[in-house]
Amino acid sequence: MNLSPPQRKRILAVCYGGGHVLMLIPVLKLLEAQGFDVKIAGLTTAAASLRKAGFEPLGFRDLIREEDTRAQEHGTRLATEMHQGSKVNSLEESIAYLGLSYADLEDQHGAGGAAQAFNEQGRQAFLPLGPVRRLFDLVQPDVLLTTNSPRAELASIRVAAERGIPSVGVLDLFGLQPYNDIPADRVCVPFHQATSILVDRGLKPEALTVSGNPNFDWIHELIGGADLSADWRSRHGVQPGDLLVLYGMKPHWDQHEELIVQCLEQLLPRRPHWKVVVRPHPNSDAVLAQNVIQRLGPEIAFLNENTPLSEALTACDALITHKSTVSVEAALLGKQVALVHSNHDYPTHGIPLHLFGWGTFSISVPEAIEALSRWKKEAPEREAERGAKVRAAWNCDGQSHVRIAAVVAQALAEGQQHHAA
Repeated sequence: MNLSPPQRKRILAVCYGGGHVLMLIPVLKLLEAQGFDVKIAGLTTAAASLRKAGFEPLGFRDLIREEDTRAQEHGTRLATEMHQGSKVNSLEESIAYLGLSYADLEDQHGAGGAAQAFNEQGRQAFLPLGPVRRLFDLVQPDVLLTTNSPRAELASIRVAAERGIPSVGVLDLFGLQPYNDIPADRVCVPFHQATSILVDRGLKPEALTVSGNPNFDWIHELIGGADLSADWRSRHGVQPGDLLVLYGMKPHWDQHEELIVQCLEQLLPRRPHWKVVVRPHPNSDAVLAQNVIQRLGPEIAFLNENTPLSEALTACDALITHKSTVSVEAALLGKQVALVHSNHDYPTHGIPLHLFGWGTFSISVPEAIEALSRWKKEAPEREAERGAKVRAAWNCDGQSHVRIAAVVAQALAEGQQHHAA
């Protein structure tokens, strides 16, 4: 890969897929438009999203060498079981990622220690400092931009610190667990409530910028546009006075799915004006959703898997789901949200669940029924008012990527700050 001349300030971005890469893509596009030389290591599932956005990401296959026979052997062995051809861009990348990471784990802990750590933690045991040092040697960055993850993203922050290179970390929605350490020089957080938790974990207040999350900026863009929800509801047989509940499923059936369906089974006979739209997870089997519809009653529940999620969220009155970004998107639109999960752990993420009455949290059928029993069909003005307040609290104004890019430029101008304890 041809690297640009050294006169341009070079940004190295390191990120995994899912919400991580989607957060960074708008920032990277803006930084590139501003004239910075942007190089990206798109790890595992991130590469496809980056290519779709017009970037040419680096991967671990760009770091593996002919003499890395031990890494090749480990990678081939592990990829036999762990390569996901529909998600990772190539088998070669999986072999390089798994092999280099495992060989580095052996370098850190010895063969026995690596085997034990991997058996207990799987890929979460990786902290591939050696491969990431090769990445820095290849790119020669002036600043690092990454998100929160306990593997290569954390390794990139540590290598940047080793080399005196300033680092900027962007916190995703569920990035405040203790194992998701993000000791970057500067950290961008989605909402103010996250700052005190990070300060308690060792970051200094001056290291933190409340930026919002670029992954939610589509909601700001949607507000004020044409409202097509009435037509959508009409086409699906939902009456104007019906309360339409969107049920967002997980990829696999588990006790949380069963809890939600049991709750709806008991509640719906007492709610004749409720309708349930069942949305299977993109990585799930639609048969699971069909089974739910049969249990709830086809006259009450119907399947929806092809409508864009933004349209389905806009059309519904309320959402019932698990711990996921979909719940936040619904809240930002002003919808009523019921969350069902194994524990009441949202406060550990700093997520302002309590603000503006947008959500409830349940861990049992009786608790969920009590929460859902409080749902009423709301006037559009009430929904719009609550959504506006939640968007303000979460800095969802279409400018999140601008604020993060400004922090990157500041890091380039001021250098390493040692804000992490």
